[in-house]
Amino acid sequence: MRLQAVIKSDSQIDDAVAFIKERYPELHSLLENWEELEFKLTSKALDDNTYILELEIEDSEFEKTLGIFQSLEEAMGAFLTTAEERGWERVPDRYAVYHAQFEGDVLIAGIKTEEGISKYDQMSLEKMMEKLVRYPRVVAYSSDVLTYIKDLFPDIDSRAYVVAREIAKAVGSAPELEELGKIYGVDTSTLEGKIELIDKLTRSPVKLPSGEVNLKPVYYPVEV
Repeated sequence: MRLQAVIKSDSQIDDAVAFIKERYPELHSLLENWEELEFKLTSKALDDNTYILELEIEDSEFEKTLGIFQSLEEAMGAFLTTAEERGWERVPDRYAVYHAQFEGDVLIAGIKTEEGISKYDQMSLEKMMEKLVRYPRVVAYSSDVLTYIKDLFPDIDSRAYVVAREIAKAVGSAPELEELGKIYGVDTSTLEGKIELIDKLTRSPVKLPSGEVNLKPVYYPVEV
């Protein structure tokens, strides 16, 4: 299992465990509460004062807790729940691409997974959610489309990689998706075309009218 968190430091972090014990006690409390587990904790600098912590624990380590939990799955689930409560998140190992639009008065949504693209109308959004919630990261172009599913997926913001937001962070503003479709040669007149284009935008460098830009990887913490 691999977890990550974002921390700030004005100087290089030499001992990540000691650093979070002093500066981020909530993150460190996970290690204290599960002290029987052996782990590897590393830090990676993103800029002058922002770091990503990565905590790696072999699944076999959870065998040490089988006197408390009935199975490895139960132990790992309890550990992950505790970790998320303390500010950690699981490093995403896969993602789904999501987009939605109105066709007339009807909301049509679609997702792309390793199984391909699936489309849903307003009456079948719950079926889409059953599949979408299994993905640790959801990629969307704009935050507007997230509002359509927040009632069914309350924690979508904590899992969503919003491409337009990342473009705006890098260059100040983001173009319309249809404008990027012209640059990429993708037909955005259909929902499927838009989803395919959004998937392409997860791979840097991203082509913009003003040139190319490198965006943060999809698997980085959302708040970076």
